[in-house]
Amino acid sequence: MNTFDLNNYFANTWKSNLDQYKYSGWTLVDKIRSGESVIDVGCGDNEFRSCIPNLIGIDPANAQADYRLSIEGFQSAEKFDVAFCLGSINFGDELTIVNQISAVVRLLKPKARIYWRCNPGVADHDNEACKEIEFYPWTIAKHVKHSTEFGFRLITACWDNHNRIYAEWSRSA
Repeated sequence: MNTFDLNNYFANTWKSNLDQYKYSGWTLVDKIRSGESVIDVGCGDNEFRSCIPNLIGIDPANAQADYRLSIEGFQSAEKFDVAFCLGSINFGDELTIVNQISAVVRLLKPKARIYWRCNPGVADHDNEACKEIEFYPWTIAKHVKHSTEFGFRLITACWDNHNRIYAEWSRSA
């Protein structure tokens, strides 16, 4: 599936449901400290915007985003304390994923956290078109590898609801 089709799927078919996730849903609001700035990568309907005052949502497909573009295309002079990557860095091969992680890390302060919801490589959405998407096969071992490569410590990695991996990476100044 090409980028246009993937964006079309997420703009017109996919629907967010933060209520269904034990770790990577609404409970993340409580992890954000007063005054912290958050970049929500692939924000979808930008639902966290109403709960987190210093949040910027970017998404290449959804009109609710503050900025409608990919993580690779987003530029900001501001550095963020936290990044949400909730189901957004899941598509493509190893090189694509590493480039997207690099783009996220570039936007973060020296002391920062990243919260993840990752697909373990399964096309389990209720839509035939998803069979054409190249899902990156995330594992907990890949979180260990990538967090270390990018200078983060893996704080938590576990299975969340709906066969997704929840992870938290942290980097100290």
